[in-house]
Amino acid sequence: MSVRVVALALLLAAHAPAPVRAQNGSASEVMTGAVRAYRDLDFDGAARLLRRVLTPPLATGLDDADRARALTYLGAAEHYRERPDSAIAVFRRLVFLAPRHRPDTLIFPPEITRLYDAVRSSTRVVAVRLQADTEFSVGGKLVAWLYPSTPHDVTVAISGEDGHALRTLYAGPIGDSLDVRWDGRNSSGSLATGDRLWLTVASPGSRQVRVPLQVDVSAPDTLLHAPPLSNLLPEHAGRSTGLRSLGGAALLAAGALTLPSLVAPGERASGTRFAVAGALSVSGVVGYLSQRAGRPLPENAAINQTRRDAWRRQDDAVTRENAERMRAARVRIRAGSAVVLDPLGNNP
Repeated sequence: MSVRVVALALLLAAHAPAPVRAQNGSASEVMTGAVRAYRDLDFDGAARLLRRVLTPPLATGLDDADRARALTYLGAAEHYRERPDSAIAVFRRLVFLAPRHRPDTLIFPPEITRLYDAVRSSTRVVAVRLQADTEFSVGGKLVAWLYPSTPHDVTVAISGEDGHALRTLYAGPIGDSLDVRWDGRNSSGSLATGDRLWLTVASPGSRQVRVPLQVDVSAPDTLLHAPPLSNLLPEHAGRSTGLRSLGGAALLAAGALTLPSLVAPGERASGTRFAVAGALSVSGVVGYLSQRAGRPLPENAAINQTRRDAWRRQDDAVTRENAERMRAARVRIRAGSAVVLDPLGNNP
């Protein structure tokens, strides 16, 4: 083989756009080929390979750091292809993925870092980091670390499947970072359980990040509280109370007048009988007047107070026992992958 043929072969190899293995290999190999094409100023080839590596099935072989690196190269390649809208869209996607990411200034020139910083400062979103599986006893807490793309106000809440907030954990400004803690309870103080809960971080007027949570509570059975009291006596006289006294006295008076005649027919009524009947009638009138409607009944009030005190002691005992049992409860929270939604609830 002549020297001229060898030189031509080397020249063709040097200007080949990318090895066949980079075109058809693993995610790592395609990514390597894309970076090589970018460094060789083949921005069209680099963009083609980067979009391929960011699309399934190859995308499944990338972790978040690799995905961020690929997006950074793709945004820069689109910029140099004179496609500014595409470059901004790629960098915005990068901000959604990793709000704290910064392009390596040793690799990317100032025009690229300035463009990325402009996109980042105009895109308000928060990265949420928390353990995939957290378990604690009552009194412990789940910790979520928040990292914003740029300082702004946020609202952090635990929400149900319908998006309704069960408890607001934080509302206010966020700077460089923020850690938020949740003890597993809703706004009423009860332990929130279920596999349809969300940790939501909302940036007003911008994006919302939602992390699905599955909350399981293992605890001993608790005691039922006593039902409300239903056997209380009336503490004020009603109209029927006085009428019963008057009617009862009238009935006794009538009996005092008629009973002797029934026992001893033909006997003349004595004055004693009339005196007794009169006394009974007077007592009925006095009873009617003394138990007129609205008059307090202190005897009934005393009985009711005794019953209330007994019910309250029983209820307090149940509350203390349930609190003691709940101290042995364990809370387990499993977190899924975060989802970023736009103001309309769509995944951008």
